[in-house]
Amino acid sequence: MKSMITVKESPVHGKGVFASSNILKGEVIVKSHMVLIHVNENLPEELATLQFPWQEEYDAICLSDAGSFFNHNGIPNAEVIKKDFENQIQTFAAKANINKGEEITIYYNDSFEEFVQTT
Repeated sequence: MKSMITVKESPVHGKGVFASSNILKGEVIVKSHMVLIHVNENLPEELATLQFPWQEEYDAICLSDAGSFFNHNGIPNAEVIKKDFENQIQTFAAKANINKGEEITIYYNDSFEEFVQTT
């Protein structure tokens, strides 16, 4: 199966995920394997910025080549549609039609949105 995404330098921040073909609304973009980290774990900033909320006691970091590179957008074109807690897999899908070459973004959380608006 040919990948519909690529990771490359982003004008938003650092690296980002970009569509290498047109992606339809609702289409699965990537399934990312996750590693669990206790919420009280004191991680270096490079890893802490890659955390996703997972369960009450645990956050998770994507192990795939793409899952940790989605940049934030207040109006994202993708979203997490499923968290498979048993197999520790997070599934990202298109929230809107995404054109080839377009950066794929997700909404991190309200706290991050407030941070972005004040910087």
